[in-house]
Amino acid sequence: MPINCEFNLSRAAAVYYTGERVSGSLTVTVAGKKNAKLEGVSVTLHGVSTVHWRESLRGAPEIEHNDSTGNLECAKVDYSGSKVHVNQTKRLTEAIRLQPGTFPLGDFEFQLPENLPASCRLPFGSVDYVLKVVLERRGTHNKCFQQRLVVRRCLEFGDLKPQYLETSNVALALPRSVFVPGQSVSYEIYAKDAVQDFLTRLCSQISYTSQRPNAKTKTRTQVLAESSELSGSLRLPLTAPIMSASDQLEHIQISYYIETFNFPNAPIKLPIFVATAAPPVNSSLEASELCFVNMALSHGELLRPVNQFLAHSCSRELDGLALNKHCERIKLLKGPKRKQSYVQLALKFFFRKVLP
Repeated sequence: MPINCEFNLSRAAAVYYTGERVSGSLTVTVAGKKNAKLEGVSVTLHGVSTVHWRESLRGAPEIEHNDSTGNLECAKVDYSGSKVHVNQTKRLTEAIRLQPGTFPLGDFEFQLPENLPASCRLPFGSVDYVLKVVLERRGTHNKCFQQRLVVRRCLEFGDLKPQYLETSNVALALPRSVFVPGQSVSYEIYAKDAVQDFLTRLCSQISYTSQRPNAKTKTRTQVLAESSELSGSLRLPLTAPIMSASDQLEHIQISYYIETFNFPNAPIKLPIFVATAAPPVNSSLEASELCFVNMALSHGELLRPVNQFLAHSCSRELDGLALNKHCERIKLLKGPKRKQSYVQLALKFFFRKVLP
């Protein structure tokens, strides 16, 4: 008597912003010839942050004797932590007997809080949201089904927040410091002496905070793009996660900054803000751009076929400086000197090869 449950959400992609309503219905299918008796059906919206990493214990090194046959390994400690952000349960039905076939189990609706962190999958932690259905059965184990959700936190800035920082030998200026994933971060360096050898980097900084066995913070910095030009731009990856709220202390904190330095001197840093919406700008350093978050791009696996083509197409991360074929084609289509578009070439191929 196999039983299957299907989620019918009110939207095609299970991607939601904080503060929105998650609604839909459930459909159960009973295979075989016997009836299925359920004690009840409940659906739960669950969201949790988890962090985990391992570190070696610091101590005196062990001395391996000549007659030792054991494999000496450094002792390691597991640091972990978790926090439940939302856990709402609704009862759909009480005891019910289902005949073989497909039947609706009822509708559900949940309200997402405004202050939820966004879904993300990171090297040492994650923020996950799921819808979980439990089919309660007497005398045997319950049947559970899950539907993963992607929750994006709405973060908007009305002010472009120009930034400027000056030291004794160099100054760093940003015409704006509010961006969305996929945009270019324009900068300009003013050198006060003959030194022209500067390196400018766009970095992300992610901090993980554990609870067990004690409170500890692990911080990892990643260089997303770099340039040696005095005036230029660095591109944020399309899949860059939205920054964390500064007024909320979470297990995972995400921030971004741009820094510039020449090797004899310490770097100077300016923070940037990665949000879901930012106003356009008219500047000599960059053209006005549409500023929005592409809803089809997420760190989840819901839209993996889309991510395979678009997620890193215009990223300038260190591991992917070269543009892939898809980005090259997009660049050719947008170029002012193109002679024929790919649409024209495709039509010619169709008429020559397919129609005859």
